Amino acid sequence: MRMEPPVVEVWPGPREPLPRGPHGLPRDVVVKSQRSRMLGALVEVVAEKGYAATTVADIIGRAGVSRTTFYQQFKDKEDCFLVAHQRGGEAQLRKVIEAVESVSDPFEQLRRNLRAYLGELVAYPAAARAFLLEVAPAGPRAIAIRDRLHLRYVGLLQQLYGNFRQRDERLPELPVEVFRAAVAAVDDLVVRRIREGRLQELAKLEPIAVYVELALFGVPGAARELAAPE
Repeated sequence: MRMEPPVVEVWPGPREPLPRGPHGLPRDVVVKSQRSRMLGALVEVVAEKGYAATTVADIIGRAGVSRTTFYQQFKDKEDCFLVAHQRGGEAQLRKVIEAVESVSDPFEQLRRNLRAYLGELVAYPAAARAFLLEVAPAGPRAIAIRDRLHLRYVGLLQQLYGNFRQRDERLPELPVEVFRAAVAAVDDLVVRRIREGRLQELAKLEPIAVYVELALFGVPGAARELAAPE
């Protein structure tokens, strides 16, 4: 009996495969399947070739759909990328929020925030490369999506810092720029590792990223994070 190859997840969206041969499924089910396959195919090809070199022919060839099917659902390659970026970013953020809400201690919330973020990137390496390395080539609308997602992480960090202040009234109120700097610092750490071909090592950044954020927030005990066992 021939073994099927393992499914490699390329982006944090649901796969909607169709059964082989005649199936008689409703049109909306077919469209949903085609859409999920095209979005996944785009992420996979962009991660391999880069946004600029990716073509609609690449996407439909990988997804196994016709050109007509592609243009029934997307205006062009950019439109497909924007939808994938928005959906992938939302799915990742939901995982991070779930991780934060699973505990009440602010130190552990911060750790789980970063652990979930880094873990999602490792779990979906093609999405990590596509949405962290190829957003600028995709143009201003893709950059705008990235910036909006960053602002939501900024808001999450503001909430987490508020929990620290509830524990320690000596901590001052901080301007939003501090939280933007924290998001940018972690983003830089991650992007550098990915560019170096070390994406699978992202989990090792957790104690460094925790230290960076605690230090920027002025929370006592930041240095202990670097001495904590991985």
